[in-house]
Amino acid sequence: MSKATQIVNALLETDEPGVNMDDVTPEQFISHHADELEREKERDRQSGVVNPRTALTAQYFWHKTIKRSDGRTAVGVRRNGATKTWKTRPGEFRIPVKYGMYEYFYITDKNADEWTTVEPEPLPKPPREKKRAAT
Repeated sequence: MSKATQIVNALLETDEPGVNMDDVTPEQFISHHADELEREKERDRQSGVVNPRTALTAQYFWHKTIKRSDGRTAVGVRRNGATKTWKTRPGEFRIPVKYGMYEYFYITDKNADEWTTVEPEPLPKPPREKKRAAT
């Protein structure tokens, strides 16, 4: 019996109120949790949240408030290396990114709420002013 199966069996033997685990096999239990993790990942991906889970897979990031010189589209950066994580500090991460040709910096857990993995829609173009005829 593998170590994972032993752990699952131990978890299945604990009695939680209102949970009937009599007909659940270890394989079903593991499969259910794996499916739930995949659903959480997909929700994070679609919402654009930058967290340790999405930080490992996203290639491009867009700033939520800073716009490019046209004043409409969000500033975008691309990943420039592997995400750094720590076992002793599970909530912390550091993503190296590149902006333009020469600017490099990190998106960290401290500034991640300023960034998104889903490109925001550009702001609408301002209406053009009509030229007045010279008199």
